[in-house]
Amino acid sequence: MLADTPGQKDRVFLILTGVWLFTALALFGNPVILDYLHPPKSVILPRESPSNVLPYLGILVVLGLACVLGFSRLPKPKLRLPAGVPKWLAWLPAAWLGWQLLSFLQTENQAMSQATVIHFASCLAVFYLGLFVLGRMRQAKLALWGAALGLILNLEDARIEKFGGLEQTRNNIIEQIESGKLDLPTLPAKARDEGKTIPPEIEKQIATLPPGTAAKVRQLPIELVKRMYSTRLYGYMFYPNALAGVILLLLPVSLTLLLGQGRWRLPRAVLALGLGALGLACLYWSGSKAGWLIALALLGAWFLHLPVSSKLKLGLASTAMVLGLAGFAVKYADYFDRGATSVGARFGYWRAAAQTAMEEPLLGTGPGTFQIAYKRHREAMKKKEDARGASGSKRHGAEPTRLAHNDYLQQASDSGWPGFALYAAFFGGAAWVLARRRLDDPLLIAVRLGLLAWVLQGFVEFGLYIPALAWPAWLMLGWLLASPTNQFDKSAATE
Repeated sequence: MLADTPGQKDRVFLILTGVWLFTALALFGNPVILDYLHPPKSVILPRESPSNVLPYLGILVVLGLACVLGFSRLPKPKLRLPAGVPKWLAWLPAAWLGWQLLSFLQTENQAMSQATVIHFASCLAVFYLGLFVLGRMRQAKLALWGAALGLILNLEDARIEKFGGLEQTRNNIIEQIESGKLDLPTLPAKARDEGKTIPPEIEKQIATLPPGTAAKVRQLPIELVKRMYSTRLYGYMFYPNALAGVILLLLPVSLTLLLGQGRWRLPRAVLALGLGALGLACLYWSGSKAGWLIALALLGAWFLHLPVSSKLKLGLASTAMVLGLAGFAVKYADYFDRGATSVGARFGYWRAAAQTAMEEPLLGTGPGTFQIAYKRHREAMKKKEDARGASGSKRHGAEPTRLAHNDYLQQASDSGWPGFALYAAFFGGAAWVLARRRLDDPLLIAVRLGLLAWVLQGFVEFGLYIPALAWPAWLMLGWLLASPTNQFDKSAATE
């Protein structure tokens, strides 16, 4: 039969978990609240795309089957905490989800909050799957191969985008406009912002089109026009910074899996070299400024694990940081000369989140509802500027957003300061526990580096709300907390 022995049953569970991770990275790269879950590749023209709700519910069913199978494999007591994991840390996520449910009861938008709470519950299930199940299995790394294959799929798609795919997508949209298949009045009105103009470098490219087509392109929402002419890669993710997050989270793990012990060492080393080069190239082509800086932090942290003298470690880490920062300054000099608009926009989002938390300190506005709170904040700012008679160049120009671009502050805005405190305490506590551990296994070190990147990116992005990012991160966090710090302490496979 397929699974007659305990070891075979373990492998069935691990393969099922790996397939689930691969599917998540292939199909669920959008935030859970985005237009009721449109497929990742449809975010450019959301009105013409089918809903992704049914596939999302399907992948949750697969997760449920993995949980049932995984927890059924545990000996009694099934919820025995692994050694070295404090009880308070293990149950903080459950308290955080409980507070989200309380906030949901008074939400300002039930549909948004329902999708968000379901997603948060799935993250919790994934975390406990890693904590109680993967940590007790010898071959737990088999599940991570699914995440590695999902990363490879995204990198290959990004490579295609770089070498003609983005141009082909743009040409397809223009063809739809010319043929009349794309009805301009039906496009989302929310994307049409008053007072915004097409950037000069994009206007030059539009001017090369036939006059009639160019006039129609100028009628498109500004954000759609920017995306059409962007050279940044995003793979199967929602946008380029999310692709950078996937690379930072999973590239160290994927390279370590390829370079691990086993047969065909030379071919695996060649594949690892190619994957590393492609991953770093796609990270660069994604244009993620935060991704670049986080990659430098990971490189410095990796140097500190090398079996060399402390002085040499610090020297290598310092050199890497100096060279990386110099390259960053050269690469993005023009961006900062133009005023670093995305940085300014994020400060606007964060101010709005903090202000909302001050106004609704106990339960916030409801899970996933930052978009509503921020819209009120923008309208209030506009009224103040109108009252002062501010000129167009001095107006509050931050663009609309659905998420706060800061997972921690969004907890405060959506579920009040208690929600923020529980979430921050969990990840801060996990970081404190893991930082004190001495890890010798290269795979565990790689997982810790990837999680460090995910936690850092959470200060400037919204990876918590993207299943393709959140699910692997929560699973790896649970597994890493449960894994013995010494490879000789590994218990036997689940019997």
